[in-house]
Amino acid sequence: MADRRLAPVVPAALFAGLTALVAVRFAPLLRLDAAVSDAARRLALAHPAWRAAMSAITHTGDTAVLLTLTLVALAALLARRHWTGAAFLAGTAAAATVARLAVLHAVHRPRPPDRLTAADGFSYPSGHTTSSAVAAGIVIVLGWALLPGRRSRIALAAVAGGWAALVGVSRVALVAHWPSDVVGGWLLAATVLGTAWLSCGPFSVSSGWAAQYPRQPGDRRPGRGGARAATIIGGRRLRQFRRRSRRRGGGAGPAAAGAGPRG
Repeated sequence: MADRRLAPVVPAALFAGLTALVAVRFAPLLRLDAAVSDAARRLALAHPAWRAAMSAITHTGDTAVLLTLTLVALAALLARRHWTGAAFLAGTAAAATVARLAVLHAVHRPRPPDRLTAADGFSYPSGHTTSSAVAAGIVIVLGWALLPGRRSRIALAAVAGGWAALVGVSRVALVAHWPSDVVGGWLLAATVLGTAWLSCGPFSVSSGWAAQYPRQPGDRRPGRGGARAATIIGGRRLRQFRRRSRRRGGGAGPAAAGAGPRG
């Protein structure tokens, strides 16, 4: 548990350090941001297909899109009486928004010049990046209990995390943000998600789904390691017992083998 409690501490410390460097206009960081931003602009102008793809991806992280999806998901959770999941979703989204806006106005960093997409307001941390990363994290946490095995869970994490990463990349590719704005958004999202996850309880967040879909005796969905091992061992012993009973009873099952002649 101690390791889990440290989960939000690392991104929080990194976010605080990066924010301090941005706030004091640390020269090496500014030069690196400018160099990457210039290279991204040249790449987008030289390859229209790349620019179009980045533009399409960046709009999936627009406020209108994410707000609509959040409200739909919240309504679904409330309809299923999954109170912990609903609190996790609403609390995480609200906390991320408040924290981002507080830092945004405290640092008041200008955006890059000559942007290739519509963007206004201050730059650090990136709103699209923060919101998409938080949304991806919520999807992974809430969807974890519904999926039947490790591969599907890894696939969910890869798709959701990959989408959030691409949204962040698109903000740099379209010169809407400096690279450090995007990194700051990822770190802020990780901090808020980790804090909310621990506040709600690492297993209680998805327990409401488990209650809605209880596992049946023949369900092969993996549970926690010990329970899964016990199930496997118990199943093997049951099969061995049935085979021995058939041999002793001349092919009859356990119940038939144990039944005596009736007079």
